Amino acid sequence: MVETPDELSGIKVAIVEDYAPLREALALFLRVKGYRVEAFGSSEDAGDARKLGEFGIVISAFLLPVEDGLSLLRRVREASKTVITVLVTAPGDRDFPEETRRAGIDACIAKPFPTEELEGVLLRLTGKGRGGSRAVLKAVT
Repeated sequence: MVETPDELSGIKVAIVEDYAPLREALALFLRVKGYRVEAFGSSEDAGDARKLGEFGIVISAFLLPVEDGLSLLRRVREASKTVITVLVTAPGDRDFPEETRRAGIDACIAKPFPTEELEGVLLRLTGKGRGGSRAVLKAVT
């Protein structure tokens, strides 16, 4: 398991995932790691993009009721250039890494994934992991 640096403790993370067991498991994992987490079941529950732009990290499933996660994260990116955005997709969605880069999304992770993979991506994106933030480009291809 990856050790979370103390400087990441307290970072606000929004999780937007309609599948409650996954949403709750991710929230618990990140809370144990020291992140401050708010979890939402849909983009409507999460509120507008400006609100999400106030988080340090926004993690969203692609398949959501009403609005898909890619559209949501695009709006979040437009509202804030500093928020870290991560799209979680279904297995086999091979076109997403290129599409997410074009949309300004920072990373794309396919389900199922071990929590250590998510943690590693977050550490690289924040520049706190090995290789700094540029290392994530290899993780999303």
